[in-house]
Amino acid sequence: MSTRNYTPKDIQEKYDLSIPVYFDTTIAINCGVYSTPQAVIIDANHKLFYRGNYNKTRYCADKNTEFARMALDSLVQGHLVQHFNPLAVKAYGCSLPNCNK
Repeated sequence: MSTRNYTPKDIQEKYDLSIPVYFDTTIAINCGVYSTPQAVIIDANHKLFYRGNYNKTRYCADKNTEFARMALDSLVQGHLVQHFNPLAVKAYGCSLPNCNK
């Protein structure tokens, strides 16, 4: 089985993204991300605005628990990030390589 290395441009084109895509692991380390999938939202002042899950479970599409979308909406509307329950911030995915947590 072959492994393909994707570039940021490959990902941007595949998902029609106009936002930056980074593979720099120091971003995850600095934001406290130690497993995937997790979302990180950084505001215009380069401050961590939200770190947590996209939704309550890995394959969930429950609109009431779209934590990352809720956080993005709060940021865009100029509100402080709302307090989420533990389902939003407790990681449930796979540990990142070389993680000591």
